[in-house]
Amino acid sequence: MRFWWITLAAGLCLSVAAQGVLDAGRFAPAAIEEGMYLKSGEALKVASIGFDGLLSDLYWIRTVQYFGRQMEAQRATGDVIDPGRMALLEPLLDVTTELDPRHIAAYRFGAFFLQYADAQKAVRFAERGIRNNPAEWRLYQDLGFIYWRLGRFREAADAYERGSRIPGAPLWMQVMAATMTARGGDRETARELFRRLCEGSDDPFIRTVCEEATIK
Repeated sequence: MRFWWITLAAGLCLSVAAQGVLDAGRFAPAAIEEGMYLKSGEALKVASIGFDGLLSDLYWIRTVQYFGRQMEAQRATGDVIDPGRMALLEPLLDVTTELDPRHIAAYRFGAFFLQYADAQKAVRFAERGIRNNPAEWRLYQDLGFIYWRLGRFREAADAYERGSRIPGAPLWMQVMAATMTARGGDRETARELFRRLCEGSDDPFIRTVCEEATIK
């Protein structure tokens, strides 16, 4: 019994300390904030004394908060939303997923938004998510979407086809694989991709972007 009380106390202390470090970033200059976040996920994992999942969730919260602040700042100046100008987005996502390699929400968020900054980085991020979570068909869907935007239709078809073989994957994954092979980059294919991505995502940012795309 004493062991569990000690473990619980350590976890609570870690949670408070980690959140304190993250909250401090709200008031820090940009250079200090970057230095605070750009830590190795593996190093943090060692220091987390077994509470790496908790720390990953804290970094995930910070990632979403950072994205939201940056998005609002860009809107306020009348600029088009550009994830490529969000310097901390990729490092925060890297730390989140290094601490918890099974953090599906972070992989899906990163696969969608990182492609607008650097498509190749988005491909590598999505592929890392698949390596760590090979039974999650939605990650193959995200990878196929990235390849489609790059005009690499054969690779997009392969991603959808691989995902379609996973138990529980919907039948339309096979349809999308065939569509990528046969039709490439026409407008109807684009609308169908955005519609399917919207249906398969619980992320409000992704759903908003996809819904706007299907209206056009």
